[in-house]
Amino acid sequence: MTTQTSVLSLKNIHKSFGGIVAIQDFSLDLHAGEIVALVGDNGAGKSTLIKIVSGVYTPTSGAIGLDGAPVAFSDASSARARGIEVVYQDLALADQQPVFMNMFLGRELTKPPFGLLDKTRMRRESQQLVDDLDVRIPSAGSTIRDLSGGQRQGIAIARATHWASKLILLDEPTAALGVAETARVEELIETLKARDLAILIISHSLDQVFRLSDRICVLRRGQQIGVRETANTDKNEIVSMITGVA
Repeated sequence: MTTQTSVLSLKNIHKSFGGIVAIQDFSLDLHAGEIVALVGDNGAGKSTLIKIVSGVYTPTSGAIGLDGAPVAFSDASSARARGIEVVYQDLALADQQPVFMNMFLGRELTKPPFGLLDKTRMRRESQQLVDDLDVRIPSAGSTIRDLSGGQRQGIAIARATHWASKLILLDEPTAALGVAETARVEELIETLKARDLAILIISHSLDQVFRLSDRICVLRRGQQIGVRETANTDKNEIVSMITGVA
């Protein structure tokens, strides 16, 4: 962790759907230049929590803060406007479009006087970004469908990096990748940390969690079991927290 700036603050977050409690009394502070891993079995509430932070869901109760100021997101667009970006497992990329159009999807640059798409500038800025992050693709003009899984994930992460000023949420970013592509994406995630972004990552791979994270937050059936400094715990303790079996 490079600073003690509290980028994201979650206090006593509760989320219920009718009579079903998905998240109960969850609190966490996330700092700039820090990676926190969110772990737990399926149904633990991890994705629900990501959707609350990204504005998809509104918490039933509790408070969210950004840089020490309270915030309330009405939808995902309002969270993105505050510098929060999400990379979902399904990537949300347009397969038939080139990389540079995906990078600016929904935020296309135009040029006067007629508001035509400024494809030259979007291509140039996209190429600069993938070069800076060392995302290994033929060019920013490549079509998404022609790229490998790891390259696509790299583009999704690069897009999030381009627009995120505060926080990036990663939901199983390497679940569908092989060993070599997983290693490449993990290098990208380390690059984001070096850029002083706050990162919250969901991963089922405890090996990955221990490689990347500074802290590990465990959820079980919607309840926050605890938060551990990665350097001061081990897999046995985390598995016990996840399963409830000592």
